[in-house]
Amino acid sequence: MSLNVNISDPDEFNCIELHSAIENVAKVMNIPDFSYHVDYLNGNGYIANIFRVILTETGSDKTISVIVKTLINTARKDLFRELHLREVNAYTQIINKFRILQKDIEEKNRIVLPKYIYFSNEKGNELLIFKELLVNGFKVNDTLATHNKLEFSQVSLIFSELAKLHALSLVFAENDKDLYNKVVSSFSDLIFEQSFLDKSKLRDHFVNLFEESVEVINNPMAKDKLESIKTKLLPMFKNYVKPKKTNVLCHGDFWLNNILFKQMDNEEKLCFLDFQAMRYANPLTDIVYFLYICTDSQFRSDYTDKLLDVYYDSIKTFLSLFDIDASSIYTRDELGSNMEDYKAYGLLIALVEMRIIIPNIQTDQEPKKGHISDVDLKIYEKSDILFRSRINDVATEAMENGVLDRLLSDAKTIEIH
Repeated sequence: MSLNVNISDPDEFNCIELHSAIENVAKVMNIPDFSYHVDYLNGNGYIANIFRVILTETGSDKTISVIVKTLINTARKDLFRELHLREVNAYTQIINKFRILQKDIEEKNRIVLPKYIYFSNEKGNELLIFKELLVNGFKVNDTLATHNKLEFSQVSLIFSELAKLHALSLVFAENDKDLYNKVVSSFSDLIFEQSFLDKSKLRDHFVNLFEESVEVINNPMAKDKLESIKTKLLPMFKNYVKPKKTNVLCHGDFWLNNILFKQMDNEEKLCFLDFQAMRYANPLTDIVYFLYICTDSQFRSDYTDKLLDVYYDSIKTFLSLFDIDASSIYTRDELGSNMEDYKAYGLLIALVEMRIIIPNIQTDQEPKKGHISDVDLKIYEKSDILFRSRINDVATEAMENGVLDRLLSDAKTIEIH
């Protein structure tokens, strides 16, 4: 067995840890003797590092490409262990169950689900290994990364498949109610749980992101109203994502970068990734998360109702394959009513997450010529303009459609202890 490593930062790479894991993968894939090559794909992750490992069987041309996800090798590693455990549990307790349930329907009707090969929960050596989807024709959609806008047809496909993911929770519940209730009891929201916020230092991080967004809002009335709820920001998030009347196992971090796409037999298929934020909550938490992060106000005004139709038609059709009547569980009217309830959550998500998805090359001060390259300065200027535009777009929308006032009304119901 031999190792060829190609990485940019050796400090982020534990050779012994990975070597042992790859040996286990080789056993699973029935490859007795092999060499492997490691590429370090992402050194900028806040929570995890991603490696591509290509195994080549000795004496043959058989190769297998896998993706290895490890927690960052810093002091934060211990803090984010809970996210790793949440994702492992999502795969072992939920995604695997969904895959089994889908065996009862034709393959053409199934949602594509990622498959893990191996995981380790050993403290300090946490990792998760998957078959690589990119080598099988799946691709990242770079529409947002290139500052372009998604089309209705693209979002329609995404919502149609999201409906199937959500529907599988209802199939699970119908198939084994006792097991389902046991599983979902351990999938309450993690991100806004008080002890996790304290340990991970995300409490201040979320508030700082919110403040940065509010600071660039041009409308003084909107700015004042939003500043008035800052002290209730995190309790409000926690309230929005707790289980309500109708709940499913939600993705929790549902936006374009966590979806892969593939053209198959004259139709496009997609696969959802990254389940470390999976939670048991109302399905609208996923829907509005995507809409407010990945689309603008004009798109939401033009297409939200149509997309809810797409979502509901898909969930109804998918459940019918399992002889389940969707309307007996969740009606289209309830979906529409919930949409109105959760738009305020979408506004908050946009104000916190927008700076994350539109990265800023600033550290703790404004970039200055002579300190950064001209290319980096142009990138900063372009991203800053886009950030300001997106924030003012969502703030203006919220003023005009009453969502901001609804947010303030929701804030009044929150007590700070």
